[in-house]
Amino acid sequence: MPRKRLNTQEPPRKRNRTGCNKCRARKVRCDEQKPICSQCRAKGFDCETSIKLKWEQDYTSAGRAFGRAGLWTKKSAEKANASSPCIHVNDDEVSWIQIPQIFSYSFVNATVGNVEQLTTLEAIASEASPILDVVRTNDRDDALSTASLSPWLSARQPVFLPRHSFIPSSPPMLPDLPSPMHSSLLSYYLDKICPITVPSSVNKSPFANLILPFSITSSPAVLEALLALAACHRSKNDTAFRSTSLKLGHNVLRTLRGRLATEDALQVAMDPETLVIMMILCQYEIINECDKRWVVHLKGARDLIRVRRNAQLYPSSGQSSNELVEFAEKYFAFQDVIGRTACGEEPIFGSDFWTSQGEDTDAWLGCSAGLVSILCEITELSRRHRSRPEVSLLPEFQYQAASLERRLCSLRQRVFDEEDDILSLSAELKRMAAELYLHCALNGATPAMPLVVGHVQQVLRLVSVLLEHGVLAGLSWPLFVAAVELDPVEDLEWSNKKDLSNDVPNHARPFVLYALDRLSGSITNVTKTRSVIERVWLARGHDDFSDPRPEGYEKGQNDWERYVAPLCGNMSLA
Repeated sequence: MPRKRLNTQEPPRKRNRTGCNKCRARKVRCDEQKPICSQCRAKGFDCETSIKLKWEQDYTSAGRAFGRAGLWTKKSAEKANASSPCIHVNDDEVSWIQIPQIFSYSFVNATVGNVEQLTTLEAIASEASPILDVVRTNDRDDALSTASLSPWLSARQPVFLPRHSFIPSSPPMLPDLPSPMHSSLLSYYLDKICPITVPSSVNKSPFANLILPFSITSSPAVLEALLALAACHRSKNDTAFRSTSLKLGHNVLRTLRGRLATEDALQVAMDPETLVIMMILCQYEIINECDKRWVVHLKGARDLIRVRRNAQLYPSSGQSSNELVEFAEKYFAFQDVIGRTACGEEPIFGSDFWTSQGEDTDAWLGCSAGLVSILCEITELSRRHRSRPEVSLLPEFQYQAASLERRLCSLRQRVFDEEDDILSLSAELKRMAAELYLHCALNGATPAMPLVVGHVQQVLRLVSVLLEHGVLAGLSWPLFVAAVELDPVEDLEWSNKKDLSNDVPNHARPFVLYALDRLSGSITNVTKTRSVIERVWLARGHDDFSDPRPEGYEKGQNDWERYVAPLCGNMSLA
């Protein structure tokens, strides 16, 4: 029933219909004074009034009531005679529009909890229980698995049931394998995984010209590790291969445990096969869950490489084995550097793997060794600042930061083939991302600064160009650095819509989600990368930006240390 007025002598209040735009948007009463109302005069707003015309035809075509037509009334006769705004048509006059295609990046406001559930094996197994033939695994204590640095000690003992499925045969160029499943996985590794490990198709992938020949000529454990990697990558789109990947990975770990129990430990460490298997298993864990297990492999490889260097010996297997060992060491060291840029933790590998004078662009790194050397120094300087924020006021710290910035600006990255524009763009993309990372991690830059906005626009433009050419390798880290430094107040328009294709968003956040969806077929864990990016966006959005000194800055933290580093533990971006 209607509420009674307190003073019946006063005339009832009437809602004004011609208030200014600001008052209507703020949902406050407008006194309609001209040329500016009192509300806008007090707030310093521009007072504008616009008239919005409503046409009955637009309402009736949408099936909505126009004015008070069709509203509830106490009189049933008037209600029955009220005209309905709906348009009645015959079935033969109805034509259905085409349902638009929905992409995963369309849901910008998806909850992070739903994304994080996709990163657990239990969620995948429960959702695909009619398809997978995996029995629940027995987990050991997390503290026990973390304390051991030996990467061949498995924390899970899975039990598998037999499964029958049709697997296409492999091409005749590959060696004969015991089952059609293995032949299909080897073909998948050669045709699908190897091409996406390098940014340019002009250069050969070391996963194809080094690891694959070595796996065919060495013991079956190396080839089985490659098959496990292929099955793990394929299971991202076909869950039927999940049980196969787990089974093959478990067999490789069991083989390594057997060698350690029966053979001399130094002989096992000096065998290049051990280092290659650990590298493949490290990549396997990155694709699988990207949790602390790949870091355990990384630490185990560090100890193994230390033993090899102390012995100062190499197996007498020829120059190819030496080249393979060098690539394996470069793989582990690069994973360590790129992962530490996000979290700022203590280094596992030192900077002695990289030379500051290296200007030649490496096809697998997608940049030069000199750039990686600068990233090592930036990360180490950022780690010092995180442990002691007051060092940023010292002249020595400021001089080192300025010196690194000058080296990045003047860095030259040579490409062997001058016509290889893709590799040149990839190297420039990483250099631009390194400059952005330096400003945020050392100079205290924030997303609202024009310097950061300009670098983010350039990084996203280069990412867009490389995606147009089908490049998947080496894009995760630059995209991550640009994504976590987006201004939460204003959605950045990084390009004109007319310069892009119809399916490419021209605003930064939708484009980041679009690019992550395109990278879902790469050998990085895009699910975890997207989860961290969304959590950074959520943390920035929850802060009160009207406060000039938020809580984290009282401790001397910069923007990167406050929002990004705490969320990036055990993260791989290489």
